[in-house]
Amino acid sequence: MLAEAYLEQLPLAERLFRQDPELAARIYSENVMQFLQDGVIIFPGVLGLDDLNAFDQDLERLATNKNDPLFNRVEIDGSRKHYEARYLVNLDISDFRLEAPGLKLLDLQRFFTSAKALAFAEPVMAFLDELFGSSPALIQSLTFWKGSEQSVHQDFSYVHHHRRIGELAAAWIPIEDIQADAGPLIYYKGSHFPDRLGFFDWDHGSILASRDADAKVFQDYKNHLLRILESNDFQPSIFLPKRGDVLIWHGALIHGGMAMNSPVLTRRSLVCHYTTVASHQKNQHHRVGSGFSFDKPPTLPFKPSRLRSFFRR
Repeated sequence: MLAEAYLEQLPLAERLFRQDPELAARIYSENVMQFLQDGVIIFPGVLGLDDLNAFDQDLERLATNKNDPLFNRVEIDGSRKHYEARYLVNLDISDFRLEAPGLKLLDLQRFFTSAKALAFAEPVMAFLDELFGSSPALIQSLTFWKGSEQSVHQDFSYVHHHRRIGELAAAWIPIEDIQADAGPLIYYKGSHFPDRLGFFDWDHGSILASRDADAKVFQDYKNHLLRILESNDFQPSIFLPKRGDVLIWHGALIHGGMAMNSPVLTRRSLVCHYTTVASHQKNQHHRVGSGFSFDKPPTLPFKPSRLRSFFRR
């Protein structure tokens, strides 16, 4: 995809904000206007503790019971080792909580109603519905036990399993109070205008990343973003939330995971990527609250494989 197509695929709210912010302010809420200006917004204490507690308990049971059939069905990503293993069972470990930082458990809302309740929490759905001007749909979720320690990046380059690349936002949901030494989320307000700040050319003008790209290309991408941050004097913000808070960020916001200063600390969190229901690649979907899900748990018997059929973030 070329850069010109990205601008054409932004939600109406953002296109109007860019052209006539005063008119946009008469139409959209203060929360949406803040998001369009900063590329990020925080909603303190809006998630139910019962759902958070239930998800935490589900994670504990999954971690301590390798004989659970879900161990064979939960997909993973993260480092090259995690990506190549594909399924949790292929890591050949007794407890995923002992893995190094960066391990991502994919799409746990397929298996746990607690994860689905958080991913489709009404405050998140209501905000995205206004932002998108259409019912939101979940693309994927990532569950972390520890920090990601992921270098700065923009999601739209990596998360592109939907038709309109500009219709993308993400929610960061803490399952526990996050401490500064646990490798928290770092982000840069106002860095979500790649057309003004400069797109990175992944290959022949394409703005979309490929997992098979050479390591040098990924390093060039990181350097490209670091130059943007430095030349525009973007200041970092660090997200140290309490349980019940949620942060929603723009698909082009520059963000990453800080280094873990204490290896014993956890950073239990659920990260969800959303688009509109019309933009989602899949056709079969069902409503969850005010949003839409396309996930159906796989049927047994199920044999885990190490082969990847498509690129996953």
